[in-house]
Amino acid sequence: MMREQTMEAVYSRLRQASAQIAIVDTHEHLPTEQARLAQSLSFTELFRHYTENDVYAWGMSEAACEEMYSEATSLERKWELFEPVYRHIRNGSYAHAARLTMARFFGMDDLNSLEDARLVTERMRAANTPGLYGRVLRDACGIDTCLVFNNEWHSDSMMRLVWLSDHFAEIGSMDMLRALSGDVGGVHVELDDYVRGLEAFFARQKEKGIVGIKFLFAYKRDLCFGLPDRLAAEGLYRRVTLESLGWRPSVLGYDEMKPLQNYLVHQMLRIAGTLDLPVVFHTGIQAGNCNKLSNARFEEMWALFLRYPATRFVLLHTGLPWVDEAIHMAKYFPNVFVDLAWVHLISPEIAKRALRTCVDMLPRNKVLGFGGDYNFVELVYGHLELARDNIARALAEKTADGQMRPEDALAWQQALLSDNARALYRL
Repeated sequence: MMREQTMEAVYSRLRQASAQIAIVDTHEHLPTEQARLAQSLSFTELFRHYTENDVYAWGMSEAACEEMYSEATSLERKWELFEPVYRHIRNGSYAHAARLTMARFFGMDDLNSLEDARLVTERMRAANTPGLYGRVLRDACGIDTCLVFNNEWHSDSMMRLVWLSDHFAEIGSMDMLRALSGDVGGVHVELDDYVRGLEAFFARQKEKGIVGIKFLFAYKRDLCFGLPDRLAAEGLYRRVTLESLGWRPSVLGYDEMKPLQNYLVHQMLRIAGTLDLPVVFHTGIQAGNCNKLSNARFEEMWALFLRYPATRFVLLHTGLPWVDEAIHMAKYFPNVFVDLAWVHLISPEIAKRALRTCVDMLPRNKVLGFGGDYNFVELVYGHLELARDNIARALAEKTADGQMRPEDALAWQQALLSDNARALYRL
């Protein structure tokens, strides 16, 4: 009984304290507010990003999914398609976050009828006005800095960019090089000139305000980048510049260009270290359905961590489902950090276990505690509520077990939700 009383008392204290933290949201895919305000909304938008993965897993056809989420589809038809699926997915964590959001902003914690769906839709549209991002992120969530991963500059100073950079290494034709020419200072015939163009580009972007770069190769290939083979890379690069003639759509297939990709990834890791920019890798579970999960394993990345000690690496999503392996990487290497972005939303149970393991194994500065990972701003609130609860419960349990003092739990919470991200990204 005493253990349970201690745990509940610390949990309550942590939840109260979290409301006073100026939170750093480490991972979002939000469009600009201007682009968001131009959208035509309906209740299905609350159950789209990520929840649509559950809809598809339930068995809805791609054609029906497309119809349900289409702006052109009537509310009556949307509800007709959604209602039978909703009964089966409403208790999942994706839908749970959506329901928390719906209750906070639109006054309804569930959908039970077409009339409910219509009322939520009307309230969503009424709230879709200038200042939306500030009202949601600052006022409702308590977020003061939000890292955005979509290469679009936002007018609000709270939004800081992490630059998506895969495309700089995905070169299979002259058309691809031409598309990059504005960034790298022209169409370069020699590989070394292209690399110098990358160096100049990232230096300019840092001056403009980016705080890191990101790779999401795990959606397309494995994360084994080997040793940089300049001769092989140069040979492939020259093939691109010499053989992309006439109307040929490409010279290199995706797998064929892998030695060139690997070399350019190594160059960008070196550049990031020189510029003091963290490098974020998508690891673990991929968004969407029908992915090749094994592409997202990261064991072979240890060679990158050793080769570039001046570069700070962030393992997104704590490598889920290989959470223990990711935590081990952060324990082995001083330049490796784990980020629980998305994990609270995928599974609160896994998130709480991961947090408890992090306390056991890692220095307090090695863990980033929250990233919403959404493209629909209101949903950030629901995810953050899950994260706050997971963090408070995991730390309260460690306190009740005698592993930490209540003041240690408060310090861990502050680090997870704010301090660690500020230090890592030099905010």
